[in-house]
Formats: sequence, C-alpha cells, structure tokens
Amino acid sequence: MIDRAVLLGALSTVCNADVTVQSDVSCRSAGATQQPQLFSKNFIHAVLGADETSQVSRSNFCRLQCALQGQDQLGGITYQEESGTRNPPCFINEDEFFDQRFDYDFTNLTAVETYHRGGEVYERPYGWQRFALRVLDDYEDNTWLGTRYRSTESVPGEWPVSYHGTSKKGAGGIIEEYFKPGPRELYGRGIYSTPYLRVAIPYAKTYTCPANGKTYSVILQNRINPTYREKHRDGKYWLVRIDEGTSKEEEQKMVQRAIRPYGLLLKEV
Repeated sequence: MIDRAVLLGALSTVCNADVTVQSDVSCRSAGATQQPQLFSKNFIHAVLGADETSQVSRSNFCRLQCALQGQDQLGGITYQEESGTRNPPCFINEDEFFDQRFDYDFTNLTAVETYHRGGEVYERPYGWQRFALRVLDDYEDNTWLGTRYRSTESVPGEWPVSYHGTSKKGAGGIIEEYFKPGPRELYGRGIYSTPYLRVAIPYAKTYTCPANGKTYSVILQNRINPTYREKHRDGKYWLVRIDEGTSKEEEQKMVQRAIRPYGLLLKEV
C-alpha cells in the first residue's frame, strides 16, 4: 500500500517543485517566504508548467516526436534533471486537494469486463493505485465525471478518460525544431494525452522515496472534453489544440474546458 508521504513526493515530481502540506507550512517561521497554494482545479496548469521547466520532459517530447512520426523507439535520447531547474515551492491543503472517497486500488485487479467512459473504451489502470483529486463541484456541473458507481457503461454527457499529458510549449518546440510541412508533420500545438495506459507508461515520471528507498512511477488520469479533442495515430494520441498566439487567459480557460485531471496514479517499479 502506498502511503501519503510517497504520494506527496510523487506530486512534487509531476509539478517539478517542492510541494508541502499546509500543516508543514504553518510550522515555519513568520519570516519565511509565502508559498502559493496548489488547488486541484489549477493542478493541470502546474503539471504543464513543470513540463516546460523539466529537463527530463525533453525525453518525453522527443519520444512523442518519434511516436507521431510512426517510430517506436526513442533512439537512445534521454535527459537527466539538472539542479536548479525546479519550479518555486507551493503547498496543498490535503482535505481540499485530495478526495479519499474516490481513491481506488487497482494493484491486484485484472481485466474481466470491458468498461466505457464517454463513449470510448476505458482502459482501467490495472496494477496501479489511484489517489483521487477533489474535483467534485469544482466546475459548472459534475456531468463530465459520469456516475459515482463503477458501471461498465457510459452515461450521457460523460467525458472519456485519458492518461498523462504533455505541455503545449514542449510539443510546440518539437514542431519548430524537427518538423517541416508535409505528410509527416506533427499534428499541432497543444496538449497530448492517450486513452491507453500502456502508451502513457513510457512518458511517466519516476520518484524515489527517501524514506523507503523505493521508486514509483506517476501518471495523471484525466477526463477529456470530446468537443475539443482530436484523434491521431489511429486514436492512440489525443490532442487538445491550442493555437500559437492564444492569450494566457484564453489558454487557461481552454485547458479547464478541455482537460481535467481527476486522479494521480502511482505504481512501484
């Protein structure tokens, strides 16, 4: 069983920042620098921003480039995280950020039925442990989340599930650096994710917990608004397109309309 200390470390990894809990921040001296609070509703922005500052994410961008060109191998391209590249620290209120009511341990489960979410096949994260984000009632309604019950079928208005997500800036850099107009051109600037967990695994970030010495992979579980989703590479990759020149304010609105993380998946590796 993965404990909360490991979860906090994984959260810090995907945010590329030191994330602490509110009680830890409260114990600091009065002269300490004020840290911003991370909420589940702006979590996706923190993750995308982390991809834009993390050297390790360059491996993911190169891997994405290869995949969209129809290549299966990364070609040995890897990046190591450099010191001094972390984002500013932040803190969370665990009761406001996580929702233990919807945590689910898929570790010892295997597929016996086919599930659907948002009209798409839902590849459940068997072998992983999900820590739910507190997103219920965070938006205009909860229809996008579907039903609270673990039905195999979709419900009207529900959004399909995808995994992970690459930053729009990183993917944009791949376009500018590697691609020219033509039939093998990258499909566009925006946020890429996949409905297939097996496709997402190579993009997962890893975290080694100092307390137990164990290493864990961490992946985001999202819901994608089908109105803003494009399918590419036979549906293996989903793109939420964000065009160059879109204002920061409109980008934030688009991201919240189109992709919403609702779970953090962890697995010991």
